[in-house]
Amino acid sequence: MRGAVKGASLAGTAAAVAVLASLAANAATSEDRWPGALAAGRFDVVLCHNLLQYVDDVPATLARALTPLRPGGLFSTMAINRHSAALNIAVREMDPVAALAALDTDQARTQMFDTALTLHTAEEIIPLLHGLGCQDVQHYGIRSFCDYITDDARKYDPSFYADLERLELATTALPPYMHTARLFQLTARKKDS
Repeated sequence: MRGAVKGASLAGTAAAVAVLASLAANAATSEDRWPGALAAGRFDVVLCHNLLQYVDDVPATLARALTPLRPGGLFSTMAINRHSAALNIAVREMDPVAALAALDTDQARTQMFDTALTLHTAEEIIPLLHGLGCQDVQHYGIRSFCDYITDDARKYDPSFYADLERLELATTALPPYMHTARLFQLTARKKDS
């Protein structure tokens, strides 16, 4: 697996956690240390995917992520959907007691990185984006069914996967599926100055 941090090779989960921590720390530094193109708002598209659950200050992280985006540019953020936590635990781990507990918390732990997470919902992030000058915010659900299918081996069958992909695409913006999908995605346009 290759990281986006100057081509660093990620040899294991400890290295991956270190890269994520470095990205989060760098996101919180002053823009005056960024290269000119990043600070000047010249990018047409900015992706902030799978970062929000790792940071303490979501509004500041989103503000920093929007900085390099030009007015009218497309912004996309994806994060683990807190609405999916209890369902995921009940189906994948078959633990109704833990699933019930997950209903009352925004905290989770990742098995892969053994790291604490703060889970969010699209409904919490949308007002933040509006407050940061975004418009035309769209909400999508990512992996509405895939993560809840416990037969992981079957997902490698090309025919089954093609059928699953069609199902996922058909429900990505369809309530109620977008609200219980494992991840939420929000896209938005940065308002013109």
